[in-house]
Amino acid sequence: MQIEIPQDLFERVQQRAAMLQGLSGADVIRRALDSMDRMDHERQSIQIGIDAWRARDVQEFAAFDRKFRSANGISTDS
Repeated sequence: MQIEIPQDLFERVQQRAAMLQGLSGADVIRRALDSMDRMDHERQSIQIGIDAWRARDVQEFAAFDRKFRSANGISTDS
């Protein structure tokens, strides 16, 4: 597969690779895509929380904390 990259983007990748010594242009692009994937995952997780809140499928933090600590063997003074 061949992708055409505009000159300004190519220069940005090269500059970033030079700043992060030892990385190739492909490494810079891979890191950028990994970062975008993480942001997408975070956005989806936030949306799940918003949807649950809108559906009133939520609980008080104190109740959640008790259940979580109990299920994971965490003392209340931790």
